[in-house]
Amino acid sequence: MNFDDFYQDLEKELLSLAGKQFRKYRLAAKEDVLEYLRLSKGRIQDYTRLVQTGDLSEDEKAFLTGALQQNALLFSLKQSGRTQETLRRFAGSLVGVTLELALAFALKQLI
Repeated sequence: MNFDDFYQDLEKELLSLAGKQFRKYRLAAKEDVLEYLRLSKGRIQDYTRLVQTGDLSEDEKAFLTGALQQNALLFSLKQSGRTQETLRRFAGSLVGVTLELALAFALKQLI
């Protein structure tokens, strides 16, 4: 599996997450997920590369996690009137799933 295949799988997983958490606002959530992925692709590539080479320090992990959190802007969902707490939890879920799947992808590449 190459990075592009992984990225497509990640997109499907995050869109599924958005659909489950925001049934009524599915279109807004989809727009936000796609924008998050567009903004985050380079950071995700950095993360997987650093895991594969064994060069991911705690500081770099914290920096990349923070950058992914910043990319989870959720403009469309904000406009739909969702609460800040709901948006914060969803952004955390986006980042958590992203890091989990990226780590699994990177470790599979080592085998």
